[in-house]
Amino acid sequence: MVSAAGAGDDAPRAHPSRDVGLQPERTALAWQRTILSVTVGSLVCGATALRLDQPVIVVAAAAVAIAAMLPSVLRLPEGGLPSHGHLRSWRFLVRMVLLVSALGAVGTAAALVSMLQGDG
Repeated sequence: MVSAAGAGDDAPRAHPSRDVGLQPERTALAWQRTILSVTVGSLVCGATALRLDQPVIVVAAAAVAIAAMLPSVLRLPEGGLPSHGHLRSWRFLVRMVLLVSALGAVGTAAALVSMLQGDG
């Protein structure tokens, strides 16, 4: 008796070159989490700077948060899968690197101000 899975079937089976699955969706969700993390980190830095009475750092943190959220609200991220040898999401990746770097700079400035005010 042949099983339902076709164990007695001798025909060769075609294997796809790659399993597309949900990879584009997982990638888009990962980038959305990165944007959310930069926004939350910026808001935490801004709240810390507000407690330290440093309006310049508050404005810088708010600018990073807005720069992270505004483009993602206006337009969905692209899949980022290579197309004809070109990465479609290059601008998005560069923007995220700049935003994470800016968040690091704002956080460093808030920490330095906190340390300097703590010694006074």
